[in-house]
Amino acid sequence: MEMQKRATLAVTSSARPQVLLNDLHELKVFIKQKAKTCLHEPSGILKYRFVIPSINKVAGADDEAQIAERSTVGYYLQMYDWDSCFFSQAQSHLGINGLARDVVSNFLSLKGADGFIPRTVSPKRTWDSNDLCKPFLCQALLRELQQESFKRVLPPMFLQDLDCWLEYFRRTRMHQGGLFHWRNMLESGVDDNLGLIAPLVAAKDENEDSESYPDGKIIAADLCSYLVGEYEAIRQIAEHFDEKGLVAKYAELAHNLKQKVEEQLWNETLGMHCNLNPNTGRQVAIRTWTNLTPIFFGLARADRVKRCIEDNLLNPKHFLRPFGMSSVAVSEPLYNQSRRGLYGRATVSNWQGPIWVLPNVMAARCLVKHGYAKEAENLAARVLSAMSKGLKKHGTLYENYHADTGEPLWAPDFMSWNALALELIALLD
Repeated sequence: MEMQKRATLAVTSSARPQVLLNDLHELKVFIKQKAKTCLHEPSGILKYRFVIPSINKVAGADDEAQIAERSTVGYYLQMYDWDSCFFSQAQSHLGINGLARDVVSNFLSLKGADGFIPRTVSPKRTWDSNDLCKPFLCQALLRELQQESFKRVLPPMFLQDLDCWLEYFRRTRMHQGGLFHWRNMLESGVDDNLGLIAPLVAAKDENEDSESYPDGKIIAADLCSYLVGEYEAIRQIAEHFDEKGLVAKYAELAHNLKQKVEEQLWNETLGMHCNLNPNTGRQVAIRTWTNLTPIFFGLARADRVKRCIEDNLLNPKHFLRPFGMSSVAVSEPLYNQSRRGLYGRATVSNWQGPIWVLPNVMAARCLVKHGYAKEAENLAARVLSAMSKGLKKHGTLYENYHADTGEPLWAPDFMSWNALALELIALLD
């Protein structure tokens, strides 16, 4: 039975779009050239180099506008938390040095005494009031330190400031049971995540009643996973710099949070973890990519990783689509490929079906780590085929793509974590 299952996966892997070498070369050259236009020199309240997601744009050009350009034409002109952190992970491919340190320094310079750090900032102002910077700063910093073989010391108070910020999560985003929730969907970055809308039927209506959308109360598998990644990253950094107190603290926090996620969020029927509505005690049983994050960030035990990969991630009946891993499984009744968010209360980018480069990079890394190298190459080829096709037709990159046709959908001139496509290209070299 096991051999038959792996044979099925191998057949699935071979049924992938053909990506021509010339197309990959053009995509690689485009990313390397245009990514550097997203990097800006210090300005205003941003005291270090910073990154905005959009290509060839003026940072903060819409600071005085009533409506940001991200909502009208899809241009992102601010420094965003996870966009900046994941862009910095591509710096070795891009020939940029020390960017992660600048990214982290900018966010830490904006930290309040209570530990709060905003998630969206431009040279003249902060945006998205009260939304907290997502937990990727330590992971971005650790990656850079490892690439540099820890040759540079950290500025004074760096670790203490990161610790203060992570404590803010524990004070303001932790449920009494020890698991975590976002303030709202927009803070999560997955702006119309069906896994944060409960009851799910509420998503079908444009209902502004916040009680129909208790997204700020839903225990979130993705936030819990990101925090485990962040705890383990700060532990490794602290270990190198001999901060024994922080090492012990974050080793324990990571262990305990992993255990709670495994105990409370695993859904045996779906074969994956799910968010939890603490108001009802019921899981939000939906196949959305954010529920794969426990396997992406190393929280799940081996048998669950295997089942989740083979029954969900690599299953064409659920997540594996012609042009990559969809953001919501095709088996879900609200799966759609709308240019903008179709279900929910905000007009935002669509995470309810289209492919996004970031989750697919996370998935490819997970596949390689767990012995599915050929399947990772297959996934990479699908995503790169969509990106190359869009680049050839429109001359630019987009934020997301149609999972079944590969057509670009929204936010033209989008770089951000699309720079990590260089990592996918490397899988095929």
